[in-house]
Amino acid sequence: MASLKGRNALVTGAAVGLGNAYARALAKAGANVAVCDVRAEIDELPAALRGMGVQSAGWRGDVSNPADVRRIVDGAIAALGSIDLLVSNAGIWGGSVADDDLDKSLADYERIVGTNLKGEYLFGRALIPHMLAHGRGGDIVNISTDHVHTCGTPFHVCPKLDSCPWKDAPRPTAGGTIMDLYDAGKWGLHGLTFAWAKALRPHGIRVNAICMGATDSNMLRGFHNFNPSPEEVATWMKAEDSAQVLIDLLMEGPGGRTGENMNLCVGRPTRLEPALPPVYILAEDIHVKA
Repeated sequence: MASLKGRNALVTGAAVGLGNAYARALAKAGANVAVCDVRAEIDELPAALRGMGVQSAGWRGDVSNPADVRRIVDGAIAALGSIDLLVSNAGIWGGSVADDDLDKSLADYERIVGTNLKGEYLFGRALIPHMLAHGRGGDIVNISTDHVHTCGTPFHVCPKLDSCPWKDAPRPTAGGTIMDLYDAGKWGLHGLTFAWAKALRPHGIRVNAICMGATDSNMLRGFHNFNPSPEEVATWMKAEDSAQVLIDLLMEGPGGRTGENMNLCVGRPTRLEPALPPVYILAEDIHVKA
């Protein structure tokens, strides 16, 4: 099991919710943590992380803006000396439907896909050359959605737990008719995750995605107009539990899984499950001979 003590991480979208839980869990595990977000609350986080005994620095910035990405990545490397762990968490939800007019569609595309796919692409592209040049391997974790999964993924390995609302049939993929752009951006992360996993495995860099279901967060509460019912909240997963999954994934070390989309959905325990055999990419594509 690998140690995270002394590793240098960058977490996007870390002001609130899942990103905040990821940053705090990494600091608790001994990693130095750079953070960014468009929200003003990000200004307070580095001091809190430094209070946990690690180095930290933070920036306000838009992950869809290349100039902001360059500024944040360059600043993080300067502050911590290197970055060997990227958690691309920044994301937004927005409603969009097939018959939206073109003006709304263009604005929604720039905002939703710009954040949820372009942002993760830009941060990966900005940091991968640095990771390769540094030569110490690393991890990239893209935060996706359970909308890309059926139960079990694939269904035949699903434990069909009594707690799962879809235990009698495969859970349908996608988030419904009002999330075409949200789902398109998250499905696009499949391509980045698989391609980067194949390309970077020989360099000791693992690339995985955590596919989050309904988790108590600012985004989900916003979906419910910040007034969810207690009954609804009781069904949600906890951000801190997802953060522990991230830590357990990273502690697998260089020999751990890569190219996997891990399904964290309501009705299943929020824990790191055993690695699944590659489905979308062949085992030999990510195998490195000793």
